[in-house]
Amino acid sequence: MIAPAEIDEHPLMGPGRGRLEGKVAIVTGADNGIGRATARLFAREGARVVCMDVRESGKLRIDRLIAEEKGEAAFVQGDVSNRDDWDRVVKTAVGQFGGLDILHGNAGGGSAGKIHEISESEWGRVIHLNMYGLFYGARAVIPHLLEAGQGSIVFTASTHGIMGRAGSAAYCATNAAIVNLTREMAIDYGPGIRVNCVCPGPIATSRFATTSEDHKADQIAAVRALHRMGQPEEVAYAVLFLASDESSYITGHPLVIDGGQTIDVR
Repeated sequence: MIAPAEIDEHPLMGPGRGRLEGKVAIVTGADNGIGRATARLFAREGARVVCMDVRESGKLRIDRLIAEEKGEAAFVQGDVSNRDDWDRVVKTAVGQFGGLDILHGNAGGGSAGKIHEISESEWGRVIHLNMYGLFYGARAVIPHLLEAGQGSIVFTASTHGIMGRAGSAAYCATNAAIVNLTREMAIDYGPGIRVNCVCPGPIATSRFATTSEDHKADQIAAVRALHRMGQPEEVAYAVLFLASDESSYITGHPLVIDGGQTIDVR
C-alpha cells in the first residue's frame, strides 16, 4: 500500500537541509497549490508550520501530510480577509509553537472582467481578499516580529502585478498594489524585518487542471523562454530562499518566477 505522503510526492521536492530549523512559520492558502508546496517544504527544512486555509482541498490535509513526514504543523481553517481568523492563527503559532518568525501570505484570487464590466461586488471581493487579507495578516504578525527584533514576510503577488493582462482589472490592480506594498513595508520595518514577494507566472496548480485545453495552451504560449507552465514546488523554493537567512541582504524585492513570461511581452 502506498503511503499518503508518497502519493502526493513531487520529484521537484527534495529532502530538507535544515534551513529553517527552529523557526515558526504561518502559511496561508496552505492546503493547495503554491501554499501547500511551501508549507510542506518549510516543514522539511525544520520549521513548525501553522497552515491556514479557508477550506480543505480534498487531499490529505497539509498538517497531516507534514506529520506523515515527521514534521510539526497545525491547521487553522479560516479566511484571510477576516481579522478574527488571523487572531486565531497567530495565537496558534505563539501558543502551540512558542513564537513566530515567518509569514508567507499566499492566499488570494481574482475575477475576470474589464473595468467597465466587473461588478462592484466582485471588485470589492477581490480587493478585500487580496488587500485586506494581507493588511490583516501583516497587522497580526508584525507586533510579534518587532518584539523578536527580526522576521521575514513573503507575499505572493503575480507577474500581472508588473505587467498587464487583458480582462483582469481587479487582479492586476491588487497584485500591483502588493508589489509596491512590499517595497513600502521593507522600508518601514527594516532592518529587523525583511519583506519580499514572489511574482509567479503560469503555474500548474489543481485549478488549472480543470480548465480547457485552449486555456492551458494559451498559458504555455505566454511562457516565452521555457515553453511550459511552472510547478508549485518551483515557486515554493523561491519562497524558502526569501524566508531563510540565505537571502539576508534582500528586502523589498519582487522575485519573478515565470519561465520567461515577462522578458518578451508582445
